[in-house]
Amino acid sequence: MSFLKKLFGTKDGTSKNEEEIKSHPDLEKFKQVPWMTDLRLNNVSICLNAGFRPSNSLPTEFERKLRPSIEIAKRLNAIKALVLWLMVPEENLENDEILNFIEKNDLKDFMSQEEKEILNVSRDDDQARNAIGWKFENAWSLAWYFGYAEPEITGQMMSGEQMQEILQDFSCPLDENIENWIKEKQTLSEDELIQKEDLFYCLHNAVRSAQLGRESVPDGFDPIGNGGVIHERRHSLTWMLSKGINWEETDLST
Repeated sequence: MSFLKKLFGTKDGTSKNEEEIKSHPDLEKFKQVPWMTDLRLNNVSICLNAGFRPSNSLPTEFERKLRPSIEIAKRLNAIKALVLWLMVPEENLENDEILNFIEKNDLKDFMSQEEKEILNVSRDDDQARNAIGWKFENAWSLAWYFGYAEPEITGQMMSGEQMQEILQDFSCPLDENIENWIKEKQTLSEDELIQKEDLFYCLHNAVRSAQLGRESVPDGFDPIGNGGVIHERRHSLTWMLSKGINWEETDLST
C-alpha cells in the first residue's frame, strides 16, 4: 500500500498538509451540501486524498453516545480470551486460566452467541482459527481507546507484532480484574471517538460502493479483503458510541 505512505504522515491517515487536503477538487461538491459539517468535510478530505470516494449524500448527524469504559474494556478482553483459546497451545496456557479470566470478569456478556460457542470447540480447531483473525481488527479500535496506536485506513490486516502488542500491553493480564485494570488507564474523549468513527463511516461507504462495482476505492485496494478490515474496525468504533446496543446489533449501515 505504498500509495498511502506518500499521502500520510500519521497512522490515522491525516495529512501533514491541511491546506493541500482542503484543496482536493472533488471536495467542492461536498461543500455545497446543506447539512454538511466541518467534521465531515475534514474526514471526506482524508478519504479523497487517500483515493476513497464516499457519497456526498451521507447524513452527518447521528445519535451517538459513548458507552462506559468498563464495557469497552470487557469487549476488548473478551476478544483477547477467544484469541488465546484458539491461538495458544494448551500446554502453554491451561484451559482453566482462560476460563477463570472469562468467568470472574463476566466476559461472556460481551461475546456473541457464535463467539461463546468457540469455547466449546477444540483449541486447535482450524476452522475457528481461520475466522478469529477478524477479531484482531475489532480489537485494534478497542485498544486505541486505551492508548494503543490509531487504527489505520489502509485496509491491511494487522501484523503479528501489532497483535502481540495489544495482547501483552493494551489488555488486562489474565490474573487481574478488569475493573481494577481500567483505573490506571487514560482513555479517549467522546469527541475523538466521534471524529474517528465518522471517518470510518465514510470509508465504509466507499468500500460498500466498490463492492457493488463502483470505482470508489484506491487502486490496488481489494473491496472484499481490505474492505473487510475497514468494516471490522468501523464495527468497534460505532459500537463504542452505541451505548445500550449489543455488539451484534450495532448499526453498520452506510
